[in-house]
Amino acid sequence: MFTHQQIVAALMWVAIIALILYRSARPQRTTVSRMWTYAILLMALGAFAIYGYERLSPAPAWQIVLAVILGIAAGIPVGMLRGHHTTVSATDQHGVMQLGPSWITALIYIAAFGARSVLRLAFPLHSALGTVVGDGALVFAIAIIGTTYWVVYRKYEALDHATEAAS
Repeated sequence: MFTHQQIVAALMWVAIIALILYRSARPQRTTVSRMWTYAILLMALGAFAIYGYERLSPAPAWQIVLAVILGIAAGIPVGMLRGHHTTVSATDQHGVMQLGPSWITALIYIAAFGARSVLRLAFPLHSALGTVVGDGALVFAIAIIGTTYWVVYRKYEALDHATEAAS
């Protein structure tokens, strides 16, 4: 009926969706430095993954560049939407913010990664085309997170400066 790999993949998706819903359902406290450190590490990991995919299934450089550009172009509006729907509050500590719970951001995230999965199923994994599509989808996800953090950071900075001016 189902292969072992299909069952494991389905269980992983259930776990990922549960984690996204859990994290989105409760407020989170984070620092500005932790947020940007996470984004930088994620970008470095993404670049390493793209390099690794390229070593396994080489594709023309122009196709990879195009996939990266398309991934960024598609991810930025989704990240802006996600950041817009994230509630941000300043705390009494400078550099620390409170992010509110949001089911909308969870749905945006799940839909974005669902679209990535559909693309990955539609194209052969170990082919040049599959590599390019996978690279574009990876950059898409990273662009969502980076843009979301930028929008959240801008919201926090506005609140932080308003708090300093009131003091």
